[in-house]
Amino acid sequence: MHGLAHRRILVKVGGETVKVAADRERLARDVAAVVRMGAKVAIVHGAGPQITALAERLGIASVMHGGRRVTDAAMLRAVAMAMCGEVATDLMGALLGAGVDALPLPAAAAGIVVGRKRPPRAVPGEAEPVDFGWVADVDRVRAQPVEALWASGLLPVLSSLVADASGKLLNLNADTLVTALVPALRIEEVVLVTGVPGVFRNLEDPRTHLPYLQDTELPGLIRSGAVQGGMVAKLEEVGRILHQGAERVAIVGYQDEGALTGAVTDAPGMRTLVQRSAA
Repeated sequence: MHGLAHRRILVKVGGETVKVAADRERLARDVAAVVRMGAKVAIVHGAGPQITALAERLGIASVMHGGRRVTDAAMLRAVAMAMCGEVATDLMGALLGAGVDALPLPAAAAGIVVGRKRPPRAVPGEAEPVDFGWVADVDRVRAQPVEALWASGLLPVLSSLVADASGKLLNLNADTLVTALVPALRIEEVVLVTGVPGVFRNLEDPRTHLPYLQDTELPGLIRSGAVQGGMVAKLEEVGRILHQGAERVAIVGYQDEGALTGAVTDAPGMRTLVQRSAA
């Protein structure tokens, strides 16, 4: 798959993977190489650790339920500052340094994603439904602004800050943003840049690495208990992405030089590639 001209690739990076300048620069070099091959690339980023650290400095308590952040008005300010003022600009600087015309913007910009406030939701272990505050579910996605950026030779770097129809800002989970963008932008391949270079049956044993999977294998793999902990959530995310129409999802490690390029060109390397089965 070396011919990447016009191939639509969405790269998702977590806040943990871009905390250190050297890691951002490594990622930026990799993105630049893929862009030079002619691919249309967009980046979605989270900012979990940065939000938590900033909130602590500001004296804002972080409240979590089921691994999800409760976003009150004060926390929403911290979310916006960390996403758009720290992670987005750090990524932009690294990408510009690598020769990529990166344009950071919240997913709310130009109505790319319009959300709606999430109603209280049942959470395992909680007696009552949890109100997550100013947290979004996706209402609709507008592809035209991203298409216009691509047509202008720009690479969109999207943070998961959205707005509702009235313009009220909302905090959207970055994984949810990726899933929503895939069908709207006709994304063919998603690369998840994570702290682990793929899926392992046992994270402590590199011999248990699973290099290739079909989407039809994911439910059984999860049910069997062959993968556990964070790997379960990651495979569930992969399944949702493929269900939305992506042809394949690659899980790569952020510390590996050339991991992104290797994934999209099928070069040898440590990763897990999950393919959508033919209908």
